[in-house]
Amino acid sequence: MLCQSAMRTRANDWSSADAAPKMGAARSFRWIVSQEGSRESYAVPLAFHRLNMLRLFYADIWCRHGRGILGRGPGGARALATRFHAGIPSDRVVSFSLAGIFSRAALHFQRPHACPAALANEYCRFGRWFALRVRQHLKNLEVEPERDLFFGFNTNCLETLELLKDRRVFTVVDQVDPARLHDEAVRAEGELWPGWAQAPGGKPESYWERLKAEWAAADLVLVNSEWSGTALLKQGVLREKIIIVPLAIDLGAHVASEPVKPGKTLKVLWLGSVILSKGIQYLAEAARLLKGQDIEFLVAGPVGISDRAVQTFPPNMKVLGRVTRDKLGEVYRQAHVFVLPTISDGFAVTQLEAMARGLPVVTTPNCGRVVADGVDGFIVPARDGKALADALARLNNDRALLREMSRNALTTVRKYDLPSNAILINEQVAKHHPHWPSEATNENHHLGHQLLP
Repeated sequence: MLCQSAMRTRANDWSSADAAPKMGAARSFRWIVSQEGSRESYAVPLAFHRLNMLRLFYADIWCRHGRGILGRGPGGARALATRFHAGIPSDRVVSFSLAGIFSRAALHFQRPHACPAALANEYCRFGRWFALRVRQHLKNLEVEPERDLFFGFNTNCLETLELLKDRRVFTVVDQVDPARLHDEAVRAEGELWPGWAQAPGGKPESYWERLKAEWAAADLVLVNSEWSGTALLKQGVLREKIIIVPLAIDLGAHVASEPVKPGKTLKVLWLGSVILSKGIQYLAEAARLLKGQDIEFLVAGPVGISDRAVQTFPPNMKVLGRVTRDKLGEVYRQAHVFVLPTISDGFAVTQLEAMARGLPVVTTPNCGRVVADGVDGFIVPARDGKALADALARLNNDRALLREMSRNALTTVRKYDLPSNAILINEQVAKHHPHWPSEATNENHHLGHQLLP
């Protein structure tokens, strides 16, 4: 059986310069990508562009001008300035920036205190708004079903998928998390930790119906981990429809040149939303157990738990709050270890970002498989603060091991450089595309068969 790591290694044997010829039939694909937000710093459209395969990129907001001024402003202005990537040519981008800003405003002001049902309804409202605008633009675009393909993300592409299905264009929807099973896991944590959730509850059935409709309308459903793939099987998505492609990041000049050099105090970084599904409650448990050691916990990210819960954090936990993308480098440079005690994650790209800075990662099995246990970090059971504390204590007490894991992390992350994700997507799509029957179609069928039980 071909495992995910083998697929990853093989993908990265190809440089971007000669990737297209090695993809056979896929080399003449032209991708149309639709994306709300700046997910993974636009990794998908950027990767396709580097393979000379990006026909169009639809963005809700694209900051074409004024980024320098915005970048010197408050957090909201700086966040708007990051809605751009110099590596994607502006003539390939179709955006709805002014309307997008106004439409996003409701979600921005609701997010801090809205219940999950209200947020889910807003996600669907905005997703429909965005998908309809993309659909309207595509109506006037001449497409070639033999060459053109569409890539969209869950909740914001249903209406676009429906149009392209009628026009016989091959489509892929990226389901970024384990969907309903993720929601159920979050609700279960809320019951285990009463008073911690900032806004208890779950998403309404209308949200799940929209996801199911997107899965049904698309030719393939892409997930980024076996964890998500198994979850979608349990929710009725056909095995034949699922492909698993790990995320990738644009390493560029962001890879550290040498391993971390921890001082007297070991600094452990949490970066991401401070919520139950990420396991913040178990980090607090671990921090309590480690109060007697010279370890400091830096908690960076928007706080999505109650004030009462934050007040229970031990004194060795320092809450930094929300960090805009332009400030991430500064936060990573303060740390020596990265921690991700997640209950459920579609992948968690922060693992890759941390490794690129030389940080060993301590995580759980409930996300994308990046860490090799004992090599470039540790994998501990989910919902186990004691195991998490033990792993961190080991790194604190054995600085030589920490340095070795840091070196290994810098090696591991190079397997996840762009455009490795696009290469794997093209490989899998070529096996399913009706206009590209080939020997590859019959060899291993597809990644879902290779990885899912």
